[in-house]
Amino acid sequence: MHRITQVIRSLIEKQGIKELRPAQSKALDSGLLKNKNLIVCTPTSSGKTLVAELAFLNHFLNKKGKTVYTCPLKALAAEKYRNFKRKYPEMNISLSIGDPERKEPYLAQSDLIICSNERFDSLLRQESQWVNEVSLLVVDEIHLLNDVSRGPTLEILITLSKRINQNLQVLGLSATIGNPEELASWLNAGIILDYWRPVELYKGIYSEGEIDFFNKKENIKLEEISEDPVINLALTTIKEGKQALLFVNTRRSAEAVAEKLSHRSKSEEDAIQLSEKIEKALINPTEQCKKIAEIVKKGIAFHHAGLVQKQKELIEEGFKDKKIKVICCTPTLALGIDLPAFRSIVRDVKRFGSLGMYYLPVLEIQQMFGRAGRPDYDEYGEAILIAKNQDEKEELHSHYLKGKPENIYSKLAVEPVLRTYLLSLISINFLTTKEKILKFFDETFWAFQFEDREKLHHIAESMLYLLKDYGFIEINEEIRATKLGKRVSQLYIDPYTANFLIQNLYKAQTHDYNDFSLIHLICNTLEIRPLLPVRSREYGDIEAGSLQHQDYLLYNDQFSEDYLNSIKTALMFNSWLNEATEELIMKKYNIPPGELKYKVDKAAWLLYSLQEIARILNYTETARNAKSLNVRMKHGIKEELLVLIQLKGIGRVKARRLFNSNIRTLAHLKIINLEVLKKLIGNKTAVSIKEQLGISIGSLKDY
Repeated sequence: MHRITQVIRSLIEKQGIKELRPAQSKALDSGLLKNKNLIVCTPTSSGKTLVAELAFLNHFLNKKGKTVYTCPLKALAAEKYRNFKRKYPEMNISLSIGDPERKEPYLAQSDLIICSNERFDSLLRQESQWVNEVSLLVVDEIHLLNDVSRGPTLEILITLSKRINQNLQVLGLSATIGNPEELASWLNAGIILDYWRPVELYKGIYSEGEIDFFNKKENIKLEEISEDPVINLALTTIKEGKQALLFVNTRRSAEAVAEKLSHRSKSEEDAIQLSEKIEKALINPTEQCKKIAEIVKKGIAFHHAGLVQKQKELIEEGFKDKKIKVICCTPTLALGIDLPAFRSIVRDVKRFGSLGMYYLPVLEIQQMFGRAGRPDYDEYGEAILIAKNQDEKEELHSHYLKGKPENIYSKLAVEPVLRTYLLSLISINFLTTKEKILKFFDETFWAFQFEDREKLHHIAESMLYLLKDYGFIEINEEIRATKLGKRVSQLYIDPYTANFLIQNLYKAQTHDYNDFSLIHLICNTLEIRPLLPVRSREYGDIEAGSLQHQDYLLYNDQFSEDYLNSIKTALMFNSWLNEATEELIMKKYNIPPGELKYKVDKAAWLLYSLQEIARILNYTETARNAKSLNVRMKHGIKEELLVLIQLKGIGRVKARRLFNSNIRTLAHLKIINLEVLKKLIGNKTAVSIKEQLGISIGSLKDY
């Protein structure tokens, strides 16, 4: 009792909480502070995060050990970090969302580590000793075990963490799980199910000018401001002085709806300054930057992966500050970010997949619904679907308003996933015999759920011998990773990709190749997908590019359906390396700045991986070429700027400005007059450069 009182008192004192919410009280009654594993499945805004806070405060105040709080997205992890850092200054709280190679020794002193799932996976691969001190693992959005891309990482993390720390407490948080009992059984956890929300959420369907709430509240007949129902709903929301998130299924739709809305809206004085910041998020604003800036002036915005991170953050803050009234967005905005609105409008319930259009899962629609209802502003929220006719209205009501979230199913037993994690677990010397390997996989959610251990064992053994054939492990009395295999695991790339690179690096030792050859090589890896599709009007240009470089390609599968796509993607990277602007690249290759940044980061990492593999194989010249390309890819520069770019504060634009002014070496920078330098690159950067070159501030007057 003393322990519980101490934690709750600390929480109340910090946040002025008068009483705990139902889910929080249930969690305490179910053993939250007594090391009990729990699955908390309650609606958005019901207080799940505070349950986690109670748990990690308990571990901190009673010196039980460290807490790791994992999130599916870096943005969500950063948001949690800012909130917790502000609330709990007495705790040593760290954010870890960097690249897999980054060493962060300070984490050993942290009480609470907030990271993405993938980052925690890479920290485990680094064999950090502090991992043994983790006593609480909080898994935000645990329903993503069901996700093909994110689920396997999460499943391995949980299984491995439980094995490393036998007394580990696991706390899983989610708003929507169809089979929480099955998940709880796997984790030996209690279940906290509750449907209380701080504000009521009314779910309805808009059709023929009316929102039908199916007797949950009075229907709303809307004035027909526009023939387009989604525009009508959004404009009505603005007219009522409310805010809305409007979900559509594609980036293009998000932009089109936002632009259409802006044409029907007046400029907002308090949004103009925000608009200017959004436009200037890039040094050289693109047409997309100018487009969204104009839209934001009207209190409207679009939000998708094509925007750079700074722009997305500004839009989110603008919405929280009520400068933006409506955000037209893709479904990723529903994933956990604290961005509530009065209305959540879902226009599209279908998405295009490999087999054509298909209905979105109930679980995903409910995530979007959950963004509606603002505890500090409204007494209730509204989540609204749009139906074209009566038949569709009945179908949507049956499927989404009355439907139950889908069950979570493990996605672990697929070969790319198993070979990656098998190598990882062998590399950290956690699994050293076949028996240990099979026993470990017997403890996964997949084995628990499907009870087909024979199939899982067969796949695991096949992958084991594949890794041996690749030269990444040795199987003797004990199974050990080779030097090459260990490095591949640390590089966080698929062993299949690593083997593909090795085969072509071997070819490079006797084959004429150039920079484009290495760029094209990484464009044929699984990690760089999806490739840029070749549009019909581009075939001539892309084929011409192919012919220009064909003799130097290390991997040349002209009969592959992805061949021209890989050439186009490589040509796009080549343009970036030759200092083409984001605007030019967007126009020529149809790739917006946010997506370009994502692809460039991936390419830089693959080039670094290529460099490291070549180094281990003693391909010195190729390693040197890959290293140069890696730096150039990070900054988007020609080779001639490599000397200048190594200075902090010098990016591609300032480096080019210096070079074009015939300032091309560090020695020249050291002797050049400070005032001249200031005119070229700005006061602060000029002073910083002089200091980096060993010239003290006091002596700068002499220059």
